Amino acid sequence: MAKYFYVTTESPALSGLNPMQQAVLDSLGKSADWQPLPVAVIKDIRAQLHIELQNVADKLTPESAIWVTKHKLTTVHGCEAHHMAALTAFEWTVANVKGTVLHKAVELSLNWRGEIIPGEVVDEALAQLADDERGSAGPFIEQLTPAERAQLRSSSVDLFTKFDECFPPLKPAWRPVLESSARYEMFDRRINLSTRADLTLGSPGAKVIIDLKSGRFVPSHREELRFYALVEALRSGQAPRRLATYSLVTARADVEEVTEGVLQAAARKTIDGIRLIIELEREGRQPRLRPGSPCYWCPLMSDCAEGIAYKTRRDDPDAADE
Repeated sequence: MAKYFYVTTESPALSGLNPMQQAVLDSLGKSADWQPLPVAVIKDIRAQLHIELQNVADKLTPESAIWVTKHKLTTVHGCEAHHMAALTAFEWTVANVKGTVLHKAVELSLNWRGEIIPGEVVDEALAQLADDERGSAGPFIEQLTPAERAQLRSSSVDLFTKFDECFPPLKPAWRPVLESSARYEMFDRRINLSTRADLTLGSPGAKVIIDLKSGRFVPSHREELRFYALVEALRSGQAPRRLATYSLVTARADVEEVTEGVLQAAARKTIDGIRLIIELEREGRQPRLRPGSPCYWCPLMSDCAEGIAYKTRRDDPDAADE
């Protein structure tokens, strides 16, 4: 089974897998003629980043360093007002903490002894997260009311059950890593690019990076994974092989091969995003309003006329599609 991910996409169906699990293998498999990107491509992109960001780095010190994540890049390229509000207004909710519970449950399942029963795995994940005083989600889970905890458990069991149904068993030979952190430090740590992938499979140079989503695909998901690919290529000197956003609710993967063009697009988006972050967070430029899907969870929603109008249009069944 392990050879399938790294050798060919033409291996026969594996016994005991359901169609959803087989589809995962089909979408992530490596073709026989696959070749890694030349190291020179990575070197050129690294040089491009350093040249174009030198003037930004000159404004910073190690003490005033900036940290760039997929979330920051996504929000700064969207509604800048939402980006600024999200810097200080994040709060855990039952809706957003379920992803953390899912990732913990998947991590536990890799070494689970005996039959995997989703409810039992999720219960252990909840217990470990609640006991972890170092993790930001722990105190939130610990203070939930019995009804809120039951709601969280129900949604988390649903997500983990979908993962267990959709993914083939993650064998050790596939080198699965949950919550895999990567970082690339620039200009004596004045600019830091940081990622945390939901799931990675394979070795450097042939790695597959997977983002698990509980809902539908949105265009920013692909750009977020391109940022993951860029950071992985910069830190290791080897580009990952493939990127996949996997929707648990639809049991479908949005897959993209990592090419030179993909890395160039990610580099351009990152350079532009860092410049915007400096303008907004350090230089005090007035943020621009760009209504969109983040309006639904934006802390400014109650007082934002543009956001209210956008949400009203989207919620109106008689409104024209945008």
